[in-house]
Amino acid sequence: MKDRPIQLMSHFAELKKRLYIAVAAILIATILAFVFYKPIQDFVQRPAIQALERVRPDDPARLVQLDITEGWTVTAKVSVLVGFAVAFPVVLYQVIMFIRPGLKGNERRTLYLLLPGGTLLFIAGAAFAYYVAIPPAIHFLLQFGGEIALVTPRLSSYVTLVSTLMIWLGLIFEIPIAMFILAKLGILRPQGLSKHRRWIILFAFVLAAIVTPTVDPVTQALVAGPIIVLFELGLLLTRLATRRPPGVENGADRSVTDAGN
Repeated sequence: MKDRPIQLMSHFAELKKRLYIAVAAILIATILAFVFYKPIQDFVQRPAIQALERVRPDDPARLVQLDITEGWTVTAKVSVLVGFAVAFPVVLYQVIMFIRPGLKGNERRTLYLLLPGGTLLFIAGAAFAYYVAIPPAIHFLLQFGGEIALVTPRLSSYVTLVSTLMIWLGLIFEIPIAMFILAKLGILRPQGLSKHRRWIILFAFVLAAIVTPTVDPVTQALVAGPIIVLFELGLLLTRLATRRPPGVENGADRSVTDAGN
């Protein structure tokens, strides 16, 4: 009983240390992103600029800002997002180091495998959004709106659209990891998921319609296709998560046989 306050203080000190390191990493990465805001902004605006050059080749391809502080707020927002993304491995490492003492050997091995995999899947989802989903979506919106009025993308609206799509698709690409964890906890069963495959495919297109800003079937299919592939990968992982070693099954069968005898 006397050791419990000491253990709590030790855990609190460790948590405070990890938080300080994580926050410092985010701040340093955000400051660096703000310093190099010009190439970062050029990279973010590239899909819109390329779409404007294709739709209106005779007009200057530029985004506009309607508020005097819009350029500053957008630069600050992009710097924070980029800073957090760059510092994410450091933050993830601090989380792992904090919870590691309370985990068993097999749980530590699973964590070491899943967290890097989850990070790579999030990066893959964000890259898929930027290189595959966003360009046709921007092109469609410019063409569709151009039939009604002159469309000049606003900087803040465009950055919000791009960042939202990249974050959502990054999270959607985490589906296999989430399915594996739920299967490990006994919440998901691969047999039940296989039976409802048709409904999950339908849900993939519904989710794609919610995430994408356009109504054209091409963009929605580009988003729904990877969701279906990720579900199949997650289904494979759930089978691996629920598979018992042969020795466990044989031991269980042997105990049942002995009990019958």
